[in-house]
Amino acid sequence: MELEAKAHSGPKVGIDVGIEKFAACSDGKTVANPRHLHKTEKRLKHAQKELSRKQKNSNNSRKQKLKLAKLHARIRNQRRDFLHKQSRKIANTCSLIAVEDLNVRGMVRNHHLAKSISDASWSEFLAMLCYKAEEAGGRVVKVNPRETSQQCSGCGTKVSKDLSARIHRCPSCGLVLDRDVNAARNILLRALASEVA
Repeated sequence: MELEAKAHSGPKVGIDVGIEKFAACSDGKTVANPRHLHKTEKRLKHAQKELSRKQKNSNNSRKQKLKLAKLHARIRNQRRDFLHKQSRKIANTCSLIAVEDLNVRGMVRNHHLAKSISDASWSEFLAMLCYKAEEAGGRVVKVNPRETSQQCSGCGTKVSKDLSARIHRCPSCGLVLDRDVNAARNILLRALASEVA
C-alpha cells in the first residue's frame, strides 16, 4: 500500500544565496554567513606552517598531520551542521522554495570568489533543501539566475548596479530595499510565473 504524500500548507519563498549574507529571503529575512573557514584560517595556516617545519615521516610530523586533519574535520562538521539546520528550518516552514539554478562549478573558477563560495557550500545547501522539502511535502523550483539582482521586483525595470551597491533603488517605482531581498523576490516571481506557464 502506497502512503499518500502530505501536502505542505506553508508560505512560498524565494531565496538568494550569497557571500555577504548566506541567504536572503523574499519575505525580508536574512541569514548571516557564518564563514567557518575564514574564522579558522589563521589556525589552519599556523598548523600547516608547523607541519612544514617537522621532519618528514617523523612522529612529530604524524602528530601535526593529525592536528591539521582535526581542524579540517571541525570546519567541515560546523559547516554541515549549519547547512542541515538552515535547510530543515526552511523546508519545514515553506511549501514552495524558489532558488536560482546556479552553475556553482563555473562560479568557483573565479579566483577572487572561489574560497568564499566553497566556504558557503551553496551546492550542498541546495541539495539538502531539495530532499528535505520533498520529505516535508513541499518542493523546490529552480529558476534562471540571469539579472535577478538587476531587475526591480516592484515594477520589473532593469536597474543596473555593481556588486558594491547593497541597496536596490528603483527610479521608476521608487522601491528601496536590500539588494539581496530584491533578488529573492524576483526569484520567487519567476518561480510563480513558471507555475502558471
